[in-house]
Amino acid sequence: MRERISTIISILAITVLFIVLPACCKQGELIHVKVGLSWLHEAQFAGLYWADKRGLYEEEGLAVELLPYQHEDLAHELVGGKYDFVILQTDTLLRAREIGLNVKALFADYQLMPTCYFSKKERNITKPEDLVGKTVGVAYSERYPLIAMLVNKGIEPARVNIVDREYNYQALADDVVDVEAGWVTDGDSVQAAVGEYNVIYPYNYAVNWYADLIVATEETIEERCELVEAFVRATMQGWEETISNADEAALLPQEYDPDTGAEHLKFVLQVSIPLFCTGEHCIGWMEESVFQQAQRFLLEQGILQDPLEVREVYTREFIEQGCG
Repeated sequence: MRERISTIISILAITVLFIVLPACCKQGELIHVKVGLSWLHEAQFAGLYWADKRGLYEEEGLAVELLPYQHEDLAHELVGGKYDFVILQTDTLLRAREIGLNVKALFADYQLMPTCYFSKKERNITKPEDLVGKTVGVAYSERYPLIAMLVNKGIEPARVNIVDREYNYQALADDVVDVEAGWVTDGDSVQAAVGEYNVIYPYNYAVNWYADLIVATEETIEERCELVEAFVRATMQGWEETISNADEAALLPQEYDPDTGAEHLKFVLQVSIPLFCTGEHCIGWMEESVFQQAQRFLLEQGILQDPLEVREVYTREFIEQGCG
């Protein structure tokens, strides 16, 4: 009898152990994932912050570290193994592919291009035709959609004085430039510098490509498919919940950088949500035609030398699983 009782106790103990062990193992075996952001901690990444701080990544078995931009070549650092995922723009993705880096987009945060062109309200510069004879300040890739927009409207780019810009809109305030490029998320900074302003949006003139693409290497996609699937699933859910809880989500960057201002963060997310969620497709969606258009513009401007097979620069495999 004692042996039978002992056997029963042993079986119960083993059963309890197997019930408890998986939860313990899941908690102790989170996979560390590093994400290289394309900018400083900002509300444009609110969906990722939500997934992190609200435990969505952890539920997928991931411990995600979101790292602000360090003025580095993110595509090279991704291939070199510093990051598991990075945020790239469409032009940087295509240029990385052209030089042989095996990087591929998984998810597009901005469905509509956030790049835009600001001017003082009183200058009445509201359309591409108004840029003729004006001085436009641009930085980095802000030049590409500007030229594409001018060409689309039949305007010779040489008729616009395109110059380099700083990032504080002082040149716009001092009338050193008539127009200054930026992202729609800079609108509050522009208002602080010049007061009321006008904006020209390239996507209103048939120039659009994705911004803030989540990118991984092809090796990661092939060899760590479950990790990629888990990360994209949690990120997609993070964005869906962010849009439903915008006021709360906007302030999450302060948990990574306390110096970011609350009103600015709310403004950034407010103007970004219509560009994230257009109602045409599910969050994160990507279309071949958008990459084709971007490639055509970049080829015309000599940024790319040879055409790529754009179907190879992105995959919808993981976002399709999360679309209803």
